[in-house]
Amino acid sequence: MTMLSRLFLGLIFLVLSQGLSLQGLAKPLPPENCTDRPFDEGRLWKVSREGVPPSYIFGTMHSRDPRILYLPGAVMQVFIASSTAIFETSLKDDELARNQQQLLLKPGESLKELIGTSRFNRLAGLVAPYGVAPATLDRLKVWAAATIISQPVPNAGESGRSLTLLDKELEKSARIAGKRVIALESNKEQLDIFDSMPASVQLEYLDQAMTEHSEIDEELEKMTSYYLAGNTGWIACDLEETLTGMSAALNKIMTTDLIYIRNRHMVERMLPELAQGNVFVGIGALHLPGEEGVLSLLTQKGYAIERKY
Repeated sequence: MTMLSRLFLGLIFLVLSQGLSLQGLAKPLPPENCTDRPFDEGRLWKVSREGVPPSYIFGTMHSRDPRILYLPGAVMQVFIASSTAIFETSLKDDELARNQQQLLLKPGESLKELIGTSRFNRLAGLVAPYGVAPATLDRLKVWAAATIISQPVPNAGESGRSLTLLDKELEKSARIAGKRVIALESNKEQLDIFDSMPASVQLEYLDQAMTEHSEIDEELEKMTSYYLAGNTGWIACDLEETLTGMSAALNKIMTTDLIYIRNRHMVERMLPELAQGNVFVGIGALHLPGEEGVLSLLTQKGYAIERKY
C-alpha cells in the first residue's frame, strides 16, 4: 500500500471516525449539558414496515481498534442473514486509489506557500510520526493536511498492511459471502465537501487541528467509551461541544454539510433497498441519533424502529 493510499484510507472518514487508542476505558460520563435526543442509545436497530422482511442498521465506529472490530453476536447474526449489505462508501483499495489525486494541490502549488513557512514547519513536525515527509506534505491540500493530525499517531512499527477499519472488514466479508454490496456515497462525494471549503475556513480547520493535536488520544479514548457503551447521542454532544468557539462557516461544514445533509442523502438512497427488505446497513454511529438523524428520518418515511443492541 502506497503512502498516499494509507493517507487516503485515514482521511476518508475524518469527522465520524478516527482510529482509537488501546488504553483501558474509564467509566463513560456524558458531555456537559448533553440533552436527550431521539435514538441516542444503541448501536443495532431493526427497521421494519408491514409486508416487508425487516432490515437492520448498525452504527459503526470507523476504527482499527480490536475492541471495535469485535462484533457482538446480535450484530453478526443479522449481518450473516442479510442478502444485501450497504455502507457509507466503498473502501475497496481500487476505489480509494481512484480519488487519491483529490488530496493533492495542483502542479506547481505548495502547501508551504499557502500556509506560511512558520506554520508549515510546525505542521511538518506534527506529521512526521505519521510517516509523512516534508516533500509529501508540501503537495497536500490544506484540509488534507489537517485531517492527518486529526487522527491518532500510528503505533510504533505499524505498517500500511495492518491498517484496517471495521467498515472495510465488513465490506470485505460481505463480498466474500456473495452479498449485494452497495455504497451510499462515492469517495469523491465525501471529499468534495472538504474541497468546497473556502481557503480561510480550511486554514481555521488546520489551526484548530494543530492546537488540539496533543489531546487527540484522550479525546478518542472518550469517544471509544461512548461508542462501546452505546451512547451514540453523547458522541453527537461531544462534537457540538468541540465546535463551540469555531466560526459559523466551519461549524456549518462539520454539522450541516458533513452530517445532516448526508443523512438525508443516505436515507433517500437506502430506501429502495429497504423496500425489498433483508438489508444490513453499516454507517457511522454519529449519523443515527437526533431529530435529523437517519433513524428519525426513516420514521418519517413510515418505518418502525426498534433497538436490538
